[in-house]
Amino acid sequence: MPVTHVPVTIPDATTYTVLADNSGLTHYVPNLTSDITITLPTPKAGLWFEFSYYGVAADAVNWIITTGSNTNYYDGGLQFIDNDTDVVAPIAPDGNSNSKLTVVTPDVGTRIKVESRNGTLWTLSGHVGSATIPSFADQ
Repeated sequence: MPVTHVPVTIPDATTYTVLADNSGLTHYVPNLTSDITITLPTPKAGLWFEFSYYGVAADAVNWIITTGSNTNYYDGGLQFIDNDTDVVAPIAPDGNSNSKLTVVTPDVGTRIKVESRNGTLWTLSGHVGSATIPSFADQ
């Protein structure tokens, strides 16, 4: 019997906590009515989550994806696709403490993967379409 992996649809809320049990599942993010803070679980080697925007136009609000601790910071990076100028550029955290990613008004096609390869850090990959470059910060 084939295994079915049911994706997760994130509710239109101001906070959302990702469950470790949902590792390997795409988390679909709707066109939201307010900024949302998405909190990742404690990292464990092999956990991964993907966040995909399913609106049909640019959202008017932001996603803040947080690891919860500067000890569990981001490495890797994303491709930023500037929808105003058609410029594509890599963006990356500082590699030593940035544990918050703010995606400003994501547009169609935005898809971000976070993966814990070593049980401490979260590695980013994917792409963000927006008129504004995403930013990284400490807690």
